[in-house]
Amino acid sequence: MKAVILAAGKGERLRPLTETTPKPMLKLLGKTIIERQFLALTKAGVKEFIIVTNYMEEKIQEHIVSIAPQHTSIIFVHQENVRGTADAFLSVKNYLDDDFFIGLNGDCVYSPQIIEKAIDVLKEKKIGLGGKLVKDTHNYGIIQLDDEYPTAIIEKPPKGEVEEGYANIGIYVLPTEIINILEEMIKQKEISPRGEYEFPTAINKLISHGDYKTALIKVEEKDYWFDIGLPWTLLEANQKLLSLCNEEKEGKIENNVHIEGKVIIKKGAIIRSGVYLQGPVFIDEGADIGPNCYIRKYTYLGKNTRIGNACEVKNSIIYDGTHAGHLSYIGDSIIGENSNFGAGTITANLRLDDRTVKMIIKNERIDSQRRKLGAIIGDNVKTGIGALFMPGVKIGHDTWIGAGTIVNEDVESKMIYYSKPKNIQKGKETNVG
Repeated sequence: MKAVILAAGKGERLRPLTETTPKPMLKLLGKTIIERQFLALTKAGVKEFIIVTNYMEEKIQEHIVSIAPQHTSIIFVHQENVRGTADAFLSVKNYLDDDFFIGLNGDCVYSPQIIEKAIDVLKEKKIGLGGKLVKDTHNYGIIQLDDEYPTAIIEKPPKGEVEEGYANIGIYVLPTEIINILEEMIKQKEISPRGEYEFPTAINKLISHGDYKTALIKVEEKDYWFDIGLPWTLLEANQKLLSLCNEEKEGKIENNVHIEGKVIIKKGAIIRSGVYLQGPVFIDEGADIGPNCYIRKYTYLGKNTRIGNACEVKNSIIYDGTHAGHLSYIGDSIIGENSNFGAGTITANLRLDDRTVKMIIKNERIDSQRRKLGAIIGDNVKTGIGALFMPGVKIGHDTWIGAGTIVNEDVESKMIYYSKPKNIQKGKETNVG
C-alpha cells in the first residue's frame, strides 16, 4: 500500500510560526503534524510513502528519515510550482505503480481511526473521500451524496445554498487513473478562475465514469480532524488531543504541589513547590516549572521550557526552550521556540468590549470567532520587563520588544520594537535628609 502526503505549502496564514518551521512540522504535544500522520499510516500497514515537498523541504526530509521505522520505503518528490492539490498529485505520477493509493493533506490532523477507515476502503478498491458534517458549508468543498455514497465534490457552494453537508477533509483513496484525467485536463487547458487545475474537478470526472464504487470516509463523533490553516486551530487541536491523553507522572514533583485533573509530566521535568496544576496539562521532558505558579487547563509546555515564580499560563502552547522567568501571564497564546519573557510580560487575551478577537491574516482582518485569544509569537523573541501584548497580535521571529512597551499591532521579524516615555514630570527635591 502506498500513501502520498502533500507537504509542499508555505503555510502563509500561520505566520510567524511558519517563517521558521514548515507547516507540516508544527508540533502538537511534542509531535509534528506529519509525524502523527506518518506513524498512524505505518501502524495501519502502509510501508511505502511518497512525500511531496517544496518549502523548507530539507527540514521535512531530515525529520521523516529520523522517525521512519525500518523497512519503510520513502520517496521525496519536489513540487516545482506549488499550484494546488492537482499539481501536487501530478508530480508523483512516475511513482504510482499500484492500482490504488491513499492521499493526504500534510497539514491536517486526523485521528488514527479515520486513517484506518481509509485503509479499509483502499483494500476494497473503492474511491474514498473523507468528510465531516458541517453547517458553514460555504467555507468548504462539500461532498455530494446519494444515500451516503459520494457522487461529486461541490467547491465552496454559495452561502445558504447548502444547509449542511460533508466537508472535504483532504484524505482520499484513489485509483492511479486519476493521473490520466489530470493530464487530460492540462491538455484541454481546463483551468479554474483561480488559475489552477482543480482536483475536485478531476475527482468528479473519475466518479462520473462509473468504473468504481465510492465510499464516504466519515468523521464520526468519536473521531477528530483539524485543518491547521489558522493559528487558533492549533489551539483547538491542542485542546482536543490533551483531552484524550492518558495521565503520566514520570518527572519530579516536589512537596506542596497541587494537582487537579489529568496531567502528563514527562521524564526529566521538575514541578517545584507551590505549583498549582489544573489539568489537562502536558509538561514535556526537561521542563522546569515553579515555584509558586499556576498552570491552567489545556496548556502544553514544551521540552526544556521554564515557567518561574508567580507566572500563570492558560490554554496555551509554549514550544521548546522558551522561558518566562517570573511574574508573567500567558493566556490563549502560542509562543515559539527559545523565546524569553522579561518579568511582568503579559499577553492580554480579552477585549475590553468583550467582542470576539480579530487577527490580521495575509493583510485581511479575520474574525477568530473566539472571545479569548492572546498573542502568536515566533521563535527567538525577547521581551523586556513589563511588555504587554494586546489580544490577537502577531510577533515575528528574532524580534525584541522593549521594556514597558504596549504592543497593539503586528510586529515583523527581526525588529526592535519599543516605546519611549513621554511627558515625564519632574517634581521638586524631596528634602529628605
